[in-house]
Amino acid sequence: MVLFSSHKQDSIIDGITMKHLHLFLTLFAVLACAADGTPRTLNLREAPYAAAADGTADDRPALLRAFADARPGDTILLPPGDYRIVLTGGAATVPEGVTLWGHSGKTRLLLDTSGTTSDYREFLRPKSGVTLLGLTVERAADFPCVLFPLHGDAENIAFRDCRISGGQSRFPGRYCHALRVGHGTLRNVILSGVTIEDCCYGLFQPNAATGTLEGLTVEHSRFARNTSSDLEFNAPNGVMRGITVRDCFFSDNRSKTPGGGFAVGFANVQNARVENCVMRGYGSEILHVEDRSADILLTGNTLSAGSLLQPNGVIMVLSDSKRVTIANNVIDARANTNRAHLILVTAGGTRFANPSEVSVTSNVLVNGASTRTWYLQGGSGPPPSANLVFPGPAKPE
Repeated sequence: MVLFSSHKQDSIIDGITMKHLHLFLTLFAVLACAADGTPRTLNLREAPYAAAADGTADDRPALLRAFADARPGDTILLPPGDYRIVLTGGAATVPEGVTLWGHSGKTRLLLDTSGTTSDYREFLRPKSGVTLLGLTVERAADFPCVLFPLHGDAENIAFRDCRISGGQSRFPGRYCHALRVGHGTLRNVILSGVTIEDCCYGLFQPNAATGTLEGLTVEHSRFARNTSSDLEFNAPNGVMRGITVRDCFFSDNRSKTPGGGFAVGFANVQNARVENCVMRGYGSEILHVEDRSADILLTGNTLSAGSLLQPNGVIMVLSDSKRVTIANNVIDARANTNRAHLILVTAGGTRFANPSEVSVTSNVLVNGASTRTWYLQGGSGPPPSANLVFPGPAKPE
């Protein structure tokens, strides 16, 4: 059977350029994948998105087009480049089950604003199953913002191998918080291999928030030069439980206020642990536990140069906190010139009961010239045991 005559076939081929043929085949492949549900990779630099990634053109429309096309299981690929993103108001939503994949250290998202220096902005709001991988996010203009509001009901959100830089030193008049939680129910969040630097808060929950956070892990991550607390877990009107911070490095906090600037703070938190972290250079407490927090483990950490500006404790436990274990840590206060305690367990005022069941065991405690080893409120727990205490250097006569 002859399907096409030679003349007719030549006519068809002459009317179709190789470019048209390539586009047709590409469209056919995309439609075939869409039909069978195969995960796709959407390259933000290629058509139909065509992001410039030159640091000048606004690539937010390209990103929004990719979000509109993406479905669960898809990957939006951001090749190396500087993607200028002009924020116009509320956060863009990353669709459920989508991965944003950049080239570590070479894919930069530079955040600008369409408004004035006082117009509040947000960047991205990930839905369930979203992974952000290999992205550098930088605030590149002067405006107040929360970069990642983790709001609504969501689960299984991951930030991996990302760097978030808030530009607080460049734009000190406007806050930049990296992550905010507390609105809706959020479960199973992980930050792994993440750097959060030069922000205000790294992660926080507002006092008035009524949401639930269950299961958050921060591991192998770095926090530096933030102007408030790096990780502020605070739920006076909500629920927070199942928090793990491990194998992280915290340094050079820039807070000058007495009520903030912790490496990790827990308030009204249940079942949390900080383990095997290195932490140094804090004006306030490095580890802070308060306000009815319970079942908290602080173990295996190395802390130095903490509570440099406030005469409190490098580790501080107060306000009806229960079942707090402080074990196998090294606290080095040789950089302190003030009379801070290395460990301070106290009532924290008349509004709360004393802490209870606080255990202090097997720590190495190195005093500075004027520091005090500990103050443990009467009745707060068993006597400290198996701690190795070194006195500070002798004062010159």
